[in-house]
Amino acid sequence: MSFMLGADISSVPEQVDLGAVYIDTDGVEKPMPDLLADHGFNYVRLRTFVDPAAPFGYATGDGGAACVKAAAYCDLDHTLEFAKEIKAAGLGFLLDFHYSDNWADPGKQIIPEAWRDAETIEELADYVREYTRDAIDALIAGGARPDIVQIGNEVTPGMLIHVPTNNTDCWGNGSARNELNGSTANWDNLALLLQAGLDGVREVDPTIRTMVHLENTDHPAGAIAWMDRAQQFGLDFDILGMSCYPAYQGPPSVWAETFGQLAQSFPELSFVVAEYGPEPRAVIDVVSNIPDGRGLGAFLWEPTLSGSWGRSLFTMTSEGYRANDEDFAVYDDLRVQLGL
Repeated sequence: MSFMLGADISSVPEQVDLGAVYIDTDGVEKPMPDLLADHGFNYVRLRTFVDPAAPFGYATGDGGAACVKAAAYCDLDHTLEFAKEIKAAGLGFLLDFHYSDNWADPGKQIIPEAWRDAETIEELADYVREYTRDAIDALIAGGARPDIVQIGNEVTPGMLIHVPTNNTDCWGNGSARNELNGSTANWDNLALLLQAGLDGVREVDPTIRTMVHLENTDHPAGAIAWMDRAQQFGLDFDILGMSCYPAYQGPPSVWAETFGQLAQSFPELSFVVAEYGPEPRAVIDVVSNIPDGRGLGAFLWEPTLSGSWGRSLFTMTSEGYRANDEDFAVYDDLRVQLGL
């Protein structure tokens, strides 16, 4: 299996609807999947929200008008349409379930609006299983079978933990802990929810690889403790993904130490960098040096965006998003180095 040189480009459909075009280093306008493929990328990661149009969902702007969207981007319908384009470009497809109507990360894991009537953890797990199963069914029926499915996003603190409050902003910050939740304070609950997601995938297609995603790459003891608990509860997934941003997880030497300890502690597990900013050489070096070829790949997060996590690989011009020569030359070199 080739090394996964991937990117999360979930924002592209939203950008295209607003008139965005993408111009390669050769001056040719291309769809984003084709542009990336021409520089050695062979995988795309897409996030999906349960109902972005729900109150405090990704598209509604509840808690901040700046977040209002023209459509329910990152819902299953948008994910399916874009995933078909990704498949047509010959790229692998990693599906990232947030299990929320909005962003899920270590700071918030908001239970979807439609699932908040669950009175027991078993009922909440049923929602997870059925939603996962139905989404995978729909993607396969639509010609966009995911190659890897990620069960939750940065679930270091757990999943399905919070509910919105009057103080919640449009990114989901300022939420409150729900009494019924899947936090790591109650691993019985968390394990049931994670297992429900894994079961939902395998009920449809047991050959799809499964992945869990943590972000505490700067804390090897914490990552190992999380995995120890997961194994104590019999959770069986193929890949552990970790986030690697210098702004949040420290320098590459720390990532290498964490991956090294995880690889030693869990010899049957494979690994990817699920998200990183524009430090490709350092990231690829770390992943490539995980023992026994168990470092499977790395996914650049949102190459058209800039923020505290890193900068865009594109420059906005009057013509559109223009690929930066210097940045994409690095990926051209990596393509050769990795034999892609």
